[in-house]
Amino acid sequence: MHSLRARASNKTHIMSVVGIDLGNLNTVIAVARNRGIDVICNEVSNRSTPTMVAFGPKSRALGEAAKTQEISNLRNTVGNLKRLLGRKAGDAAFEAVDRQFMTCRMGATEAGDLAAIVGYLEEPERVFSGVELMGAFLGRVRETAQNELRVGVSDVVVSCPVHYTDAQRRALMDAAEVAGLRCIRVLNDTTAAALAYGMPKAGDLSDEQPRNVAFVDLGQSNLSVSIASFWKSRVEMR
Repeated sequence: MHSLRARASNKTHIMSVVGIDLGNLNTVIAVARNRGIDVICNEVSNRSTPTMVAFGPKSRALGEAAKTQEISNLRNTVGNLKRLLGRKAGDAAFEAVDRQFMTCRMGATEAGDLAAIVGYLEEPERVFSGVELMGAFLGRVRETAQNELRVGVSDVVVSCPVHYTDAQRRALMDAAEVAGLRCIRVLNDTTAAALAYGMPKAGDLSDEQPRNVAFVDLGQSNLSVSIASFWKSRVEMR
């Protein structure tokens, strides 16, 4: 959010940097313009897009199109893409918690990365890594943003869970690269909320005594809490 606001200060330059709030169920795309943050609607005029990829005998479907065939094509529809990123096959945490949210078969790539096994283009078993799946979905996000802004989109800021490891963050950046995007920053969900809260309140803050605020991220299946300390000129995530 902070990066977006900074880029928006040049009024003579058309904005091409977008923010992506990447959720397990839905993803929201936003852009800084008109002295505020505008949420971009997708092809069916929804302000959020299902974070989902589906595969069929002739083609693949992304976002809204994948959601419409989820029930009839459940085994070949992959959701909860964030749970696959940066994980190795046999990951204990995935098997204990995240596996229950997946409807497709799970396997591994030749490199040992966790992967989804689906039927695609008349092949009964195609293996796709989390980076490939997320890259395909982010490609649709890019198209949605470009259709709205009527200008090429290359740079993005993407949110991620606070608990993401370095490997998961790198995998998210790799997925953006697959989609032809340059991820200029991966921002924790609660840090993004803290920045959105603090920037308009700079005039009410002091550089002597910080204001401590709790930010709660109530997600699909997890709840995260972060504490931020605000001064007039800076913010620190505790």
